[in-house]
Amino acid sequence: MSLKRRLLPAALLVSLTVPFVALGTLPAQAADDQITAYAAEASLTGDGVLKVKETVDLTAGGDSFARTLTTRVRSDADEDRTYDIRNVSATVNGQPAENFEDKGIENGRRLSLKVSGQAKIVYSYEVGNVVSDSTEGREVSWPIVQGYSVGIPKASVSLSVPFATWVTCIAGRVGSSMPCTTSQLAENASLEIEQMGVPAGGRLTFLTGLSGQASVQPNAEFKTRWSLGNAFTLDASTIGLSVLLLGLGVLGAAALWFFRGRDAVKTGPGTPERPVLNSADGPQFAAPDGIRPGQVGTVVDETADVVDITATLLDLAVRNYLTIVELPRGSQFGKLDWELRRLNAGGSELLPYEKALLDAVFADGETVQVSTLGPALRSRLNLVREHLYADVVTQGWFASRPDAVRNRWTTAGLVLLGAGVVLTVVLAIATKYGLVGFAVMLAGLVLTLVGQVAPARTARGAAVLGRVAGLQRYLADETSADLPQSHRLEFASRCLPYAAVLGLTEKWALEIAATDDDDDPDAGIGWYSGPENWHLSDIGESLSNFVTAFGGTLSTARRLF
Repeated sequence: MSLKRRLLPAALLVSLTVPFVALGTLPAQAADDQITAYAAEASLTGDGVLKVKETVDLTAGGDSFARTLTTRVRSDADEDRTYDIRNVSATVNGQPAENFEDKGIENGRRLSLKVSGQAKIVYSYEVGNVVSDSTEGREVSWPIVQGYSVGIPKASVSLSVPFATWVTCIAGRVGSSMPCTTSQLAENASLEIEQMGVPAGGRLTFLTGLSGQASVQPNAEFKTRWSLGNAFTLDASTIGLSVLLLGLGVLGAAALWFFRGRDAVKTGPGTPERPVLNSADGPQFAAPDGIRPGQVGTVVDETADVVDITATLLDLAVRNYLTIVELPRGSQFGKLDWELRRLNAGGSELLPYEKALLDAVFADGETVQVSTLGPALRSRLNLVREHLYADVVTQGWFASRPDAVRNRWTTAGLVLLGAGVVLTVVLAIATKYGLVGFAVMLAGLVLTLVGQVAPARTARGAAVLGRVAGLQRYLADETSADLPQSHRLEFASRCLPYAAVLGLTEKWALEIAATDDDDDPDAGIGWYSGPENWHLSDIGESLSNFVTAFGGTLSTARRLF
């Protein structure tokens, strides 16, 4: 016999010296378990299966003994090599092992049996996927000694591998690169390996090369090891499929918006729309198509929000359904507050959402302070909102409620987003296509965002929007200076709620303030009055504070506008 040692190729050396993959801890053994002798025999069949028999002389310190066999080891930086272990059996002192259990665990098998005192254990099993191709030809490899939680003083291994041309092995604890004590190839191609002192948890892995005459075919199997980089691999296939799916999702969302989410008619910038009707009693305010402030806000942004509710309350005050009384401050830096007083209940001339707002504000009495409205309105404002959405459909400005349309699109987008999250997790765990799931997530996000602008106005709604745009231009660019002095206060007051919903509160509050032509304190203007020594010229600051305070009350009360 001749002693033959080889330096392993770098990739193979890594595969033999790195730790086993995720086998967990070794089985717990009695503190005084002791292996006194170990010998293994293995032979390679023509179909590439390694038949193994291990004989272990054991002095057991307890009443059971267990060891593990790995089915997955690291091969290189990206892949693990997998083995197929089958037909496992065990005997104790020549008899079938009592209570023998062969249990699959993560990346391995756990073998346990009942034994006590001195015993001779013989393990028999078969291993598939042991033949691989390399740059030097076909090779056979298997960590034949492994999974024992007690040390082995001397391990002897005899291998029968037809057409073997060389042999080498690595022994020691996991991660060791120490060569075995001896490894030799006899003239009859039998392999003999001996290792002195295999520590607890250690192993002995052999590697032998085959000549070109060997008929056994490679059967090694490899699996890509999970890593964040591998799960989200960037290559032609993953990027191409991800871009395709994202593109289809974006195109689908765009198509839905094009066919279902656009207004029936495109609205232009609009020309200034002067809301003045000349009558026998002089010029009067006249909103385009009789539209009201709350409706204006909902038509413009397709949402019934805080501004729409606040503007509606101002409009009801101007129309004499309530009055707003600014209360005196308790001190120089006291908190501003207002008292709302209901003047009449209103009848059929009120739209349902206007009546609902009056009833919500004055549910606890005919007089209420703004500072106490938060808790009172908490359970009532949703009805106002429901009526306002229903109203814009009744008017024929929307075919369906804008909030319902947004909810449908948002739900569909969130479902797709959630499916993308699940798909990302599944694909990232099992494949390299995690990026594909991420593309589905982005498509769901796009659908959700597109859904926010999906409510479509009808042709009638688009026309009203055009006229509202004209009203906004008038309120932004014009004043009431061309009206008779006697009509300016009423006209500016009627304009104010529309200005509030269109972001022009301060301008038209100053229009009202400009009608104050003396330095004397004012009692008020019917729908708004201030404390003692209040001047109409102060109404700009007063109304700005009121709009902020009342709007803040609504936001605090509902948190859903």
